[in-house]
Amino acid sequence: MAKHPLIKTPDASIISPMGRSPASERVTLVEALDKVLEKGAVINGDVVIRVADVDLVYLGLRLILTSVSKAEELSGKSFSNPDKGLTPEDIEYIQKLQREIKRAEENIPKLIDASDPKKAEQGLAKLVLALVELIRKLMEKEAFRRLRRGTLSSAEIQKLGLSLKAVQKKIKEVQAIFGIEDEELNLDLGPLGNLM
Repeated sequence: MAKHPLIKTPDASIISPMGRSPASERVTLVEALDKVLEKGAVINGDVVIRVADVDLVYLGLRLILTSVSKAEELSGKSFSNPDKGLTPEDIEYIQKLQREIKRAEENIPKLIDASDPKKAEQGLAKLVLALVELIRKLMEKEAFRRLRRGTLSSAEIQKLGLSLKAVQKKIKEVQAIFGIEDEELNLDLGPLGNLM
């Protein structure tokens, strides 16, 4: 990894040319995956399945992985209609999400008093929650990009915001059940750095 020269700012703090302090030079997996989605990636591959040295199945992969906001930018077309109004189905969905968020908020204090779960269950819950939180954060970053571009309707913005909040509340609810703190979800991936 190449070292970057440090820059002293007018307020005497030190940053790198990347805009980060030296202590924050490490990139988390969330940041790395978000950058891949933001910029896009092309994956080409060929897989041949053989049995007894005989080729039986060929799978050719040509995959583009990118965020919707990048796809809209590159293609020039929109995948949604920002002028679309709320439909009765949208209103029903939003009300359902609001009830779910309220229920989760009410249950969290009750669940904290639950008896201690087994260590194995807590470890598995921590892994699953970390993956769900990773995906939620990636989706949240893309939602903010789409919001900044103005490609979402008010109904989509409201539904998306409430959906992400509902998932976050569910994560908190399960954390309370298993006695898992927020910082425990930021798994240490060794040489790759932290998850989030």
